Amino acid sequence: MPDRHCVDRCVILSHDDQSCTVSIDLDVRMPLGLRVHHGERDAAIRMLMARSNGTFVKSRKSCVFDPNSRQAAEDLVDAIRKRLFRIACKPVSQRQVEDILCITSRERTRWAKDGRLALSGASRIRKGVTEITLWTYPCDAIERLAANPSEIRRWRKEDEATTSIGLAGIFV
Repeated sequence: MPDRHCVDRCVILSHDDQSCTVSIDLDVRMPLGLRVHHGERDAAIRMLMARSNGTFVKSRKSCVFDPNSRQAAEDLVDAIRKRLFRIACKPVSQRQVEDILCITSRERTRWAKDGRLALSGASRIRKGVTEITLWTYPCDAIERLAANPSEIRRWRKEDEATTSIGLAGIFV
């Protein structure tokens, strides 16, 4: 599970005598899920702000309310934070895992099969009569691995020692 505090820091409520402003700070360190699913994140922010009672300023990713509408602004902050947290918890696709961890599809498959790389489930895509199943991976586990590249290096060394090529030196 991503840290809710990290998600909450992205949404800022500021107020003065003239207005209440809800803004989004995309420069803070966000959980991996919000960075990977940035299109869905941005669409959710736009949709929630546009549907609110405030004035949506698209270029600044902010929504301005009159000072008497502070409760509406707080409601918008809560709605955005909840939606962003759900997006941050979404699983990561196979290709995203490979790109984030700089691993090959063969490594990803091997590590998932032997349990080193956690799986979160599967996504099914139907193309005509053909159904394709793609494994998905938990964002928090992938984020921890991305922050610890020595783990990936260790796995590669272990694999090198146990593959047929690695074992070939033993039998010479």
